Amino acid sequence: MPENYQQNYSIWQTAPLEISEFKNLSETEQLKHLCLVAHLAPSSHNTQPWRFEIHTDANEITINIDGQYILSASDVSGRQTVISVGCALTNLKIAANYFGYKIETELLNNDKQLFKPNENEYKLIPIIKIKKIADNPQENLKEVYQAIFRRKVTRAEYLENIEVPNQLLIDIESLGNDQIKIHLVSDRLRRLTIGEFQGQADNFVINSKKFSHELGLWLLPNDTNSAIGMPGRDFGLSDDEALRLHRGLIGEIPLNPADGLKFSTGGKIGIEKSPTICFLTAADDTVENWIKAGETVENIFLKLATHNISFTMHAGITEVALINKLFSMSFLGTSRKILSLFRMGQVKRKEDAMRPHSPRWPLEKVITNY
Repeated sequence: MPENYQQNYSIWQTAPLEISEFKNLSETEQLKHLCLVAHLAPSSHNTQPWRFEIHTDANEITINIDGQYILSASDVSGRQTVISVGCALTNLKIAANYFGYKIETELLNNDKQLFKPNENEYKLIPIIKIKKIADNPQENLKEVYQAIFRRKVTRAEYLENIEVPNQLLIDIESLGNDQIKIHLVSDRLRRLTIGEFQGQADNFVINSKKFSHELGLWLLPNDTNSAIGMPGRDFGLSDDEALRLHRGLIGEIPLNPADGLKFSTGGKIGIEKSPTICFLTAADDTVENWIKAGETVENIFLKLATHNISFTMHAGITEVALINKLFSMSFLGTSRKILSLFRMGQVKRKEDAMRPHSPRWPLEKVITNY
């Protein structure tokens, strides 16, 4: 990796701790490590919207959302931001349980209006309080805890003819419940249908000035030194393609039709050729269920990571309201809300599997009282 990338990727060099190493840390350092593990979670557009506040005397962490990272075009309700926090919460719980602590959580805000973009743009919005309580170490979680440090989204073509093991799919499906239902699709005809919906959603994003400009602000050139956002290589773009698409989307230059077409058809083709598609729906579209959906997503991702199965999110269907509703009604025959959609499989090209993790803020940036 080039030297100028080191700072915004350096957190991924952190080594997992053994139980004895964690126990030897001070209370403050233990809480910081739990925040670091949570910080390695995936987030929509790689915004990393969480901000942690440590209370050593009470053995507590408050997770806040930084309002300026709720995206106004693609996340008009704040749903994807809160789901991202749910992913971070899963990482924190797994690490704490492994080291010998149980976690009690308290939802601090269940008002969806609080998470709308622009309304609390410059505020930290408290969302979850976490209390760390001594318990017995769960050494069986070691593999999952270690997977947190290597988990990454790989936006690439997967091998259609290599299926995800059936037992793994059964295990994944068992993570759902009445509130958060897991839907797995492996047959090709249904994948083609999902691909069509995804293609329509991505085409809408590219051709909507508001959506495309916001996407351009977060889809960055490959040589970026930003600690947030998505370098073009994450989408399989060359240096020239990534720079052109970034500048085209934000309006600095005319958008190259070939670049726009490649981006808008990439998701469609990826879904069509992946052996399994997974999406999550909720019975009630509440903040509590957004958190639960994030926890479920990250639990699935870590289970896949322990089996060396790759995965990638597809935001279009969940972010474009009309497509979301049409997909739910026509494909599922339900009014349940689609909260997340991703595909899984074995990466086709070795060079795609070798891509680095997403950039990441240093820990001191996301702990407000560091």
